[in-house]
Amino acid sequence: MVARDHGPGIPDVPMAPQDGYSTNGGRGLGLPTARRMMDEFEVVSAQGRRTTITMKRWARR
Repeated sequence: MVARDHGPGIPDVPMAPQDGYSTNGGRGLGLPTARRMMDEFEVVSAQGRRTTITMKRWARR
């Protein structure tokens, strides 16, 4: 899954998937929970321009 926005970007990308980190006063649980559920997780953000989050979950047999 790829999620992309054209918002202000994430000022501290390494902190973004950490529990409790929020840029808008929320609880900071969305990205950390998504990261734990996925096999691959990447956040790319350009301050003041946009954020792209790529997540992959491999099929289990």
